[in-house]
Amino acid sequence: MRIWFVCVLALAGTMYGGRFGMRAKRQYTMLIVAILLLLVVVVYLWADFTVNPPDPKPSHIGGYYDDAFTLTFKVPKNSTIYYTTDGSTPTTASQVYQGGIPIKNRTPEENKYNAVANVILDWQHFVAPEDPVEKGTVIRAMYINDWGYSSDIITQTYFVGIDKPKDALTVSLVFDEDNLFGEDGIYVTGKKYDEWYLSGDTQTEAPLANFQQHLETTALLEILGENGDILNQTVGIRIQGSSKRVWAKKRFILVAREEYGGSKLFEYNLFPGVDTHSVMIKDYLTDAMVASVVEDRAISVQGSIPVQVYLNGEFWYTSYMLERYDNQYFKEHYKVNDVIVVKDGIPEEDVQWNGQTYDQFLAYVKKSDFSDPEQWDELLKSVDIQSYIDYITTNYYFCNWDVSENKNYVLWRSTENRQQDYQDARWRWCIYDIDMLEYTLGYFPVENAAEVNIFSCEAPFLPDPLNQGLLFQAFKESEAFRRQFVLSFMDMVNNNFRPEKMETVLKEFGYDLSWQGGYFLKRPTYAPQHLAEEFDLQGALEIVSITSNLPEGGSIVVNTSAVDLTDGTWDGKYFTDYPITITAEANSGYRFVGWKGATNTDAHTITVAVDGGVALEAVFAKK
Repeated sequence: MRIWFVCVLALAGTMYGGRFGMRAKRQYTMLIVAILLLLVVVVYLWADFTVNPPDPKPSHIGGYYDDAFTLTFKVPKNSTIYYTTDGSTPTTASQVYQGGIPIKNRTPEENKYNAVANVILDWQHFVAPEDPVEKGTVIRAMYINDWGYSSDIITQTYFVGIDKPKDALTVSLVFDEDNLFGEDGIYVTGKKYDEWYLSGDTQTEAPLANFQQHLETTALLEILGENGDILNQTVGIRIQGSSKRVWAKKRFILVAREEYGGSKLFEYNLFPGVDTHSVMIKDYLTDAMVASVVEDRAISVQGSIPVQVYLNGEFWYTSYMLERYDNQYFKEHYKVNDVIVVKDGIPEEDVQWNGQTYDQFLAYVKKSDFSDPEQWDELLKSVDIQSYIDYITTNYYFCNWDVSENKNYVLWRSTENRQQDYQDARWRWCIYDIDMLEYTLGYFPVENAAEVNIFSCEAPFLPDPLNQGLLFQAFKESEAFRRQFVLSFMDMVNNNFRPEKMETVLKEFGYDLSWQGGYFLKRPTYAPQHLAEEFDLQGALEIVSITSNLPEGGSIVVNTSAVDLTDGTWDGKYFTDYPITITAEANSGYRFVGWKGATNTDAHTITVAVDGGVALEAVFAKK
């Protein structure tokens, strides 16, 4: 922009001197001015090229190739290309480009990072994989011209003779080796721990390993899509999780920061319609799939993307990239500017405000008696109780026994109370770290995980069963809560978790209903039993059947869930302890006529007892 501005000035000066400089002296002056301006342009262009050399342009973009090839760069005059192939930052001490770089399948080469031992605590007993893993080639290159100025560093990862992942993105994490695997690296035990470990000292407490600390370093995050990079950005990287930090294959948090890559947001919309500040890479199906199952409920969920992860070109694992609960997440999803996020009872950020803190909320709950309807109504001013119910129900249904009110527990509230939408300063809950279903058979004496009652089971790592939590016990004193919980629980069993829906979701991730011994086929049998036991239900479980004469004519909501009437019929089961509420809403171009069956009325919303079962037809007509 500055160059064009200078050019315009020069041209204007020349025209002015030629057209209006009638007197010789004035013509001479204007000519000198024009020449000087043109000289400024030339000097500016030369200086701009000298100080800001263009980035190297590779002959091939990063990605997957069937056959080996030679990578080339077009080298400008008066400059030299320096490059690396190991992920390190190129310098003038790096290799000098001289006519081409061979790119081939490096899989047969010895594993490097997969062979590092001190990624676990007892690393003298580490067993490295015997077979070589898939490997790509990471090229990092830059120009340095004869005046000593350098271009930006380009980073591209190439895979030869390796199948491109199906329905997944490739995440190539590129870094200086010391940042992750050096003695001060974030992925290893580290110098202090290793000295203690090798000393054989059993009297002194072990120092925290590097990977047990919340250390952050930098890496280049390159994400490959169908046609090369969709993201190529320097980010912060740290180890994710708590107990799983001690595993050899650790999980990551990736954070966009201005000081690293020039932006506090990822420069690509990884998740549709939202800007993202940070993500986590986790490796369990339940963490990834739960968002598709309960996205319509009053709880926060994390979008997920299947990924294949490589460290400096070496295959690490197949996993999932998930959204992370931070201020940016809530700003994008709920249109709130400032929030308090509490994880495991501790605020994630120090937010100064005059509203209720989490500790104050717990103290308030502890001293309250919610069997009193007035006190219950007062609670609802500070809590989205449907969010809490949906949170507990989802954790129960996914057999997430590693959860309590102080572990794997995330909730949030806006700092503003405008009494509208989500800006009402009420506490709401987030589905987080819901991955224990895949470990259940190793901890409980059951034939299938579907049998485990998460309400009352005494699980490893937890001080008390879920139903012993302060909030759960206090809320259960309210009759209104018990009714809402029982109805909502069955709504989700009948809709969100029905086997037909779970089958569809599982297929999206390459599985079917046989996954985990047919867990989602069997859980609907045990779930009502566990609910009845926990809430001391005395009634029978009866079938509610709803049909529609025109499925396209409108929608039907039973209690808290819209039911699927695509085929004209929907069935669900409810306990006779509580009546159910059903609402019909006509679509555009139609009108609701009324109900036929268990009741005959033209009221849009009806409440019916389920004793003996219920059969209803919703009647719609075209306008």
